[in-house]
Amino acid sequence: MTQSLTRVDRPDGAVELHIVVHGDPDRIGAVIGEALDALDAALCIDTTSRRVRSHGAEVELTRLEYELLLFLASHPGRVFDREALTEHVWRLPGPSRGRTIDVHVRKLRSKIDRFSITTVRGIGYRFDGRADIT
Repeated sequence: MTQSLTRVDRPDGAVELHIVVHGDPDRIGAVIGEALDALDAALCIDTTSRRVRSHGAEVELTRLEYELLLFLASHPGRVFDREALTEHVWRLPGPSRGRTIDVHVRKLRSKIDRFSITTVRGIGYRFDGRADIT
């Protein structure tokens, strides 16, 4: 059986998977399963070693970048305002001071998939990526 698998990362953050299979029709289910495995989380966060891998490459993060990523990725799809991030990640009471959170998010986006963290205008940030947290 021959197969071709092509992954296309689109600018809007979506992923297209192109599969071409020639051979045993009984094996098509297994081939599709293998193809879906290729869509597994592009972001892996290992909480034991505090290591992060993005698309297979290890990413160097500061302590606060790591904590921010872990917090957001642990709550995918949920929007957090700057005050909540200040309390949960920086462990400081009250509203954020200045642009600290915005700067950390910008630096984090430059190191991982920039589409994983979405700005919710006027509110805060949301993790929209897929992460494997172990």
